[in-house]
Amino acid sequence: MKLGLIGGTGVPSTVMYYEFLNSEVFKKTGDLPNLNIENLSVFRVLKFCQNKDYEGLVGYLLNGLENLKAAKCEVASFTGITPHIVFDEVAALSPLKLVSIIQATCQEVLKQGLKKVALLGTKPT
Repeated sequence: MKLGLIGGTGVPSTVMYYEFLNSEVFKKTGDLPNLNIENLSVFRVLKFCQNKDYEGLVGYLLNGLENLKAAKCEVASFTGITPHIVFDEVAALSPLKLVSIIQATCQEVLKQGLKKVALLGTKPT
């Protein structure tokens, strides 16, 4: 399976995703993952949010997902939290299966029985 990442919407988190995925796949398989990163601009994402232009943000993210589809990716994820503000809208239109870090985190919080969690992020986050 080929993974696609919408990166750049949080440069440090994009690097963290890349390093983590490479490390974990190598530990399990002795090889590296098959993945592409579509690098979008965090500044454009924040501008869409500042202007409350969520339709524009959806289009911007979908364009990135179309590029990942063209690169033969089968599943994708956002490496930043801020784009999750329109996750449901994007997922409904996405040409790829989209995995949400928010949903995965919520599942893990419930699994561990945690009562309080903290979230650090941009103002839109």
